[in-house]
This record gives sequence, C-alpha cells and structure tokens, in this order.
Amino acid sequence: MTQTTAPSAKRLILSMLAAPSLSRVEIGTLVTWGALFGIDSPTIRVTASRLLRQGLLASPARGVYQIGPRGKLLSETARAWVTAEQRVREWSGDWLLVHSAHLGRSNKSALRARERAFRLCGFRPWAPGLDCRPANLVEPAGDTRERLLQLGLDSDAIVIVASALPGTRTQELFRLWPVKPLQQAYAKHIRAMERSLKRLPGLPLAAAARETVQVGEAVIRQISNDPMLPRELIDTARRQQMIELMIDYDRVGRRIWEQFNAQS
Repeated sequence: MTQTTAPSAKRLILSMLAAPSLSRVEIGTLVTWGALFGIDSPTIRVTASRLLRQGLLASPARGVYQIGPRGKLLSETARAWVTAEQRVREWSGDWLLVHSAHLGRSNKSALRARERAFRLCGFRPWAPGLDCRPANLVEPAGDTRERLLQLGLDSDAIVIVASALPGTRTQELFRLWPVKPLQQAYAKHIRAMERSLKRLPGLPLAAAARETVQVGEAVIRQISNDPMLPRELIDTARRQQMIELMIDYDRVGRRIWEQFNAQS
C-alpha cells in the first residue's frame, strides 16, 4: 500500500457522513469508525460535540448525528470532485483576476479564509493582492465570485475577467502553478488505486474498509485542491483518468463500508 496517513477525527466524521447511505448515525458507529484508524472514543466524542457546536453537525436525537447546516456546504464542496471535469471547458485565453489589495492583511482569520477560497477555486497569487486563474470554468464569472464568497472571500473583493494582459507573457503566468508536481501526483494516485483494487478482495473487511478511506481520501484531496487547469498548461487526459478511476474506486469503497457497518 502506498504511504498514507490516517484521517483526523474531524475529517473522518465529516467525510463519512457526507455519504448518502450514511446520512445519520449513532455515536457508537462514530466510535467504531475512529477505532479503525486508532482514534480513541473520547477524541471522537469530543470532536463530535465540537462539530455540533460549530453547526457542522446536527443531532436530531440524543446520541445521533448528521451533517449540520454549515457542514452541508463543506460536504457539497467535498463531493464536487465527482463532476470536476464537467465544470471546465476549452480555454479561450481569458483570465479571471481577483483584486483584494485594498482589503488588507491584518485580520489573520479573514486572510486565511480568503487564501483558502482562492486555493479551492484554483487561483494563484500573481502580485500582492492580485490572484488569477485561466477562465476555463463552465460557470459564469459571477458564479465563481459567489463560490469564492461562500468559501470565505471578502465581499468587497473585485472579480475581473480579462481578455488581454498587455505587457505580460502568458508563459510567466503558467509558471504560477506547480504543473510537474501535479502531473506526478496524478500518476501516483492512479498507481495507488490500481494496486489497491487488486488487493482489496483478499483483505479482511476491516482492513479493506480502512484502506479505501486512506487511499480514497488522498485522491479526493488531490481532486478537491486541483486547479483544473486547461490542456495548454497540463496533461488533462491524465487528470481525467485519475478522476474516472476514483469514481470506480469510490463505488467499491462504499460497498465495502456498507458491509463493514452492517456487521459492526
């Protein structure tokens, strides 16, 4: 198995409850999930209580949890990887720019939220207070702005669509994205899933369930954080292969987890 790390209690709970078949579970089930990854019962219980206070979880009955109001946006964003390739189109050469220099950087909490929104939407810092990405998204620029706002961008940020950037070489902007590491990551995750799919049928059920989370979560993180660059910058066929294989791997993982939960 490729080198992986166990999910945190928070990530485990939220990612598992995002599955349609696991929309509502008892605390005992959460504890069982935690034990599978070496997370003790007190940690799971404390984490569940904290997520409840934060609105990321809801509790319709004592000791029963489901995704809460704030958690729904996160889970929807987390599940967006399934349709990632459907959200991009051929690139016309236009750019999306976000100007935020006037917002300041003294509010560290707002700054972290802003940077997280940029990262999740594939923007890279071009100059202080100016972030950009190729305008190859299917959604209109206004929808991208709304998505950025939902993810933490300040409402006073200015979103611009630019068809020309005089005085700027396109190749200079291309270098803002770590293309080589991205392509290496695609290949690594494809190999990991292919090897795991061959290995899973021979593993005990608990070990198989644990492996599908460890391997699958690593791939989902890659897709969720992927800038979804156009083919002018990156090998999009390789990226699409990774996503399609992850859809198959996710289907296998869900079947294994249904069996694991049924016997727990």
